[in-house]
Amino acid sequence: MPLPISALLIAGVWLAWPWLAPHLSPMQPPSGSADLLVVLDGASSRLAAAERIAAGLPAAPQRLLIRCPGQPVPAKAMPELLQGFDTATQITALAQWLQRRQRPLPKRVWIATDPDHTARAVLNAQIALGPRGIQVGPPPPPPGPIECRKRLRDALRLQLWRATGSTGAWLAPEWAARKRASCGL
Repeated sequence: MPLPISALLIAGVWLAWPWLAPHLSPMQPPSGSADLLVVLDGASSRLAAAERIAAGLPAAPQRLLIRCPGQPVPAKAMPELLQGFDTATQITALAQWLQRRQRPLPKRVWIATDPDHTARAVLNAQIALGPRGIQVGPPPPPPGPIECRKRLRDALRLQLWRATGSTGAWLAPEWAARKRASCGL
């Protein structure tokens, strides 16, 4: 028996909500809240990307570093350190950290990472943070064919996280074990 149109409409709105919510005025964070600049891993190229993004912002953003636990802390450490073993778990760690904060939410989150990783990381952040009304930048570059598959995989993992609280890493146990081991977990 086919699903009723209303069920399909509700499912479609739920899936699209991360991109709709930041543009709806009732969900907008307070105008006085500062931007947040998030660096995924402490690699020097990603720290340099963070400096380029910060230089283009009108006010100095709050900074946050999310890294693999096995990686050394960069010499110029960020005020807060969160951990995750891949892009999806790093972004979910960010979303959970923002949810626990007492301060107002940032109006915009900027993701600093490598150019070939930006599109996927920004998409993940949009899915995780968009439902809270948070805008995510920078605008990602167009992805190549391999990146498109990774973006789709991660988008599905983040939508699963929104629905269940799990990124689904358990669905690929060998892959997850390799990623965890490379991060020192």
